[in-house]
Amino acid sequence: MSEAGQETRSKLLQTAVEMLDELQEKEVTAAEILRRTGIARGSLYHFWDTIGDLIEEAYLVRYSRFVEKSGGVIRQLLEECKTKEQFFAGLARVTELTQDPARKANRYERARILGMAEKNEKFRKALGQVQQGLTDEFTEQFTEVQNRGWFNKDFDPRAAAVLIQAYTLGKILDDVVDNPMSSLNWNDLIGLIVARSLS
Repeated sequence: MSEAGQETRSKLLQTAVEMLDELQEKEVTAAEILRRTGIARGSLYHFWDTIGDLIEEAYLVRYSRFVEKSGGVIRQLLEECKTKEQFFAGLARVTELTQDPARKANRYERARILGMAEKNEKFRKALGQVQQGLTDEFTEQFTEVQNRGWFNKDFDPRAAAVLIQAYTLGKILDDVVDNPMSSLNWNDLIGLIVARSLS
């Protein structure tokens, strides 16, 4: 693909990604994407067979942003922490940030994107690759934590990688109720589980 073609494709995709921030999916139309970008209709259908294909890719980009942010947090802790105590204190701060009620919209979107994979094998495979990348990154990082002697050697790093992602998303179960639990109670329980299981 030429540089101009890549630039056009990127502009269309980025516009769809941004529109999903402000609009319902059904409002993200080809006409509105083309109006905002000033790009000809034929270009959109040169890169994607349908507007649905473009929107699915936009969701993958959005999901990837969660992946990149999450993976970067543990990486930063590994760079900054010199002791096990510092690392676990850092994990507690990460828990507070990821479980914050203000991040409820992020949890809803992640759940929505995961749900899209149920009856769409093509999308499931693409999303699975993105998710596998995050799990692999966390697994590698937790292996490093074990090598430093900060995690129990009997604990499987991949299981730890899935656990941290599961509890981050799992708070959505309480996001939907009218009388949610105290964030402090939830965060304290996660801290206790992490400390007893992994240390």
